[in-house]
Amino acid sequence: MATALSHPSAVRLANARDCVVVLREAAAALSLAELASATGLSRPTVEAVLEDLRATGLVAPAPAATPGGAGRPARRFGFDASAATVAAFDIGTSTVRCLVSDAAGRVLARGSAPATGSDPLAPLTQALHETRTTPTAVGVAVPGILGPDGRITRSLAVPDLEGLDLGVMLADRLGCPVAVENDIKLAALAEHHLAPPAHSIVLLQLGHRISVAVVVGGEILQGAHRLAGELGSQRGMRWTDSSVRGRLTWSTGDDGRRLLERAAAGDAAAQAEVEEFCTQIAPRLATVLLTVDPERVVVGGGLSRAGETLLAPLRRAVGRLLMTEHAPELVPARLTTDGALIGALGLGFAHGSSQITGIPEVPAPWHRLHATLS
Repeated sequence: MATALSHPSAVRLANARDCVVVLREAAAALSLAELASATGLSRPTVEAVLEDLRATGLVAPAPAATPGGAGRPARRFGFDASAATVAAFDIGTSTVRCLVSDAAGRVLARGSAPATGSDPLAPLTQALHETRTTPTAVGVAVPGILGPDGRITRSLAVPDLEGLDLGVMLADRLGCPVAVENDIKLAALAEHHLAPPAHSIVLLQLGHRISVAVVVGGEILQGAHRLAGELGSQRGMRWTDSSVRGRLTWSTGDDGRRLLERAAAGDAAAQAEVEEFCTQIAPRLATVLLTVDPERVVVGGGLSRAGETLLAPLRRAVGRLLMTEHAPELVPARLTTDGALIGALGLGFAHGSSQITGIPEVPAPWHRLHATLS
């Protein structure tokens, strides 16, 4: 486990952060000259940074390259990804899923456990036990609203979580830093980092319920009380005429997938129902879009797998409402299943940066998380 650099200046921290990121992303060990060139730092500065980083155990000397001519071979240094691990949890209504990566973001193992029992931490520790790893830092995605103090104030999906400070409880149990966030917000964060660059996005999550999350400038939009995007907290709010306590219902029952399959196959009645669904949810969505003015709307959740069968009528419905020259592009999510889990892993990297690397605020290796899953 990395030990934070002692009494560092802001400049020294920034230099160390740059060196760590370059070494972490490199395909092989780098020489002092290569690291200096990649970071834009002087060779003496790189040498000083490497001495500090070696103390954390995350950076170590590598075998010297064979010299191409006269003189001593250049010293080389590599990133030891095995020096730390990061775990992520996604708490669902019936299952807790766990994903563990090394310090470079390469996924090492997965685990899962039934979300049952009186101890809310037991399913998480059981899922982690399946991975046979001990995490250095942890991120957790929860299906609920978090208050400013970090406690879960409301969860329709898992009411037993309400009132719990899950981050503190799990940190005490595991002995490492733990960060907790709403699952839809974490899915939005993952989509922001894994998609082509965009300053702001709105994630519209379509599953058994409808949820919205906003990312601006690479950060989750929280608001003064962490309620930004929590449209379901408006009394009497209904996305559709047939929804019950926020849960969507269809002519085929609680699961809209069969209806969408019929619509894709050309069933006129099913297509009309999908059109009406999009017409009913469009006004709420349009209000969000005109408030935030995002570059992109990402449609995620299980229903997004229907592709253009759902996205095309939704574009039309929103387009009819926006009297503006510019409208955000509307695209399917890259992660329909693992969005919250990957977001939680990124959160674990960010929150536990000092424990993982010895340096605060080292960015998560988002692109490698995506590449590993792909």
